[in-house]
Amino acid sequence: MAEYHINPEKIYYNYKGQFPPLALEDEPARIPTETEKTHPKLITDTTMRDGAQDPHFALFPVETRLKYYDLLHELDNGTGCIEQVEVFIYQQRDLWALDRLLDRGYEFPQVTTWTRALPKDIKMLVDVSNGRIKETGMLASSSDHHIFDKLGHRSKEDAAEKYLAPIMTACEYDIRPRVHLEDTTKADIYGFVIPFMQRVLKETNGWAKFRICDTIGWGSPDPHAALPVGVPKLIGTLIQETGAELEFHGHNDFGLATANSMAAYRYGCKRVNVAFAGLGERTGNASLEQVVAGYIRMYGDPGFNLKTLSQIRDLLTAEVIPIPPKQPIIGDVFSTQAGIHQTGMRRQEQAEGGPIYLAFDAAVVGEQADEHSVIGALSGMDGIVAVLNRQIKVETGQQGRYSTTSRVVKYIYDRIQEAYDGTYDSEHDALVGQRRTFFAPAEISALAKEGQGKQAGRALHP
Repeated sequence: MAEYHINPEKIYYNYKGQFPPLALEDEPARIPTETEKTHPKLITDTTMRDGAQDPHFALFPVETRLKYYDLLHELDNGTGCIEQVEVFIYQQRDLWALDRLLDRGYEFPQVTTWTRALPKDIKMLVDVSNGRIKETGMLASSSDHHIFDKLGHRSKEDAAEKYLAPIMTACEYDIRPRVHLEDTTKADIYGFVIPFMQRVLKETNGWAKFRICDTIGWGSPDPHAALPVGVPKLIGTLIQETGAELEFHGHNDFGLATANSMAAYRYGCKRVNVAFAGLGERTGNASLEQVVAGYIRMYGDPGFNLKTLSQIRDLLTAEVIPIPPKQPIIGDVFSTQAGIHQTGMRRQEQAEGGPIYLAFDAAVVGEQADEHSVIGALSGMDGIVAVLNRQIKVETGQQGRYSTTSRVVKYIYDRIQEAYDGTYDSEHDALVGQRRTFFAPAEISALAKEGQGKQAGRALHP
């Protein structure tokens, strides 16, 4: 490996607040050779640290943290693939939670911490954990935007010296340093990141490992995307030039956190850092549940207890923040309104080829697999039948036997469409009184009874 030196010149990527351009190169990134530094692939969790910095809730309660950790342990299910979870140590509530997390005694996920780039923080960590913490992350902002504009360092050399001090202090206390290279996708890769990593590895005899942070979500998973934003080239280059053990920490500002995380795995990262439901600053971090799904698709299921995902969702919704209904994997993503989709849902129950309009069976993540249809303006006969028959079973205990050929079902369909059509106001040339909400199952049942009554009336008075 060549030895690189810190470039004293400032390197900025200032696009004056506009979308950053993406440069594509002819030569794609190369996938590195598999070694113990790149495999097996592991997941680390930052829900209680970076996820807790989400601007849409004020507090991640300590009791909820303990429940979350228990469920994360259940999700890992003894595989060791969800290797670590990281927490803060700066407030009394953090220390209270840390003590009880450690008391759990779980092998996985291991409890790790996060500190500032200060030797005194490492010494405080040793004191508060009584030697039970064996690894800590520590901030080492890597872009010139951060080194000069945020932190006010005199030079990159000065920044490197300041960062190195707590790294060596951690080593003195037999705590493995995990160096968080903040804002790497805006950094001077050959002029700071690589020479700094090389020096850290030399000073720690190769013990330190590194978290590569796409702090503002500029990264691209395209293997042709140039440094520093091209995640495949970034990770591949750092592996090639340093041989370090890498972890990727992605943000979702351009909706690419999960894609970048999976690309990071592919091009040499051993670990990916996640937060449940993508919690975190701005648009959040890479999502735990999405990365778990991607992990299984690429590397196979090591034995995760996936049904725990819905339990974690319910916990956070009840005690921290509601999880968006459109959140992939764990949201309300197994319901459908459109008639053509509802027909597909109904027919897939007996389909030789398996699910038609579901990416996977809802039961995989702990959902009720039959909760599919909602009745709105675009719903069809199959959706009405599904909801009506289920509601009859709720009301009577007997399975409903309506079909799409039923006149009652056609009656319900027509009344629903009338409700959404509204009434034409000729004076103002407008439709008024259009319904804007879904029909509840009880309303569908009531319409069925109404339709039955009209059918009976016609039979009596032909």
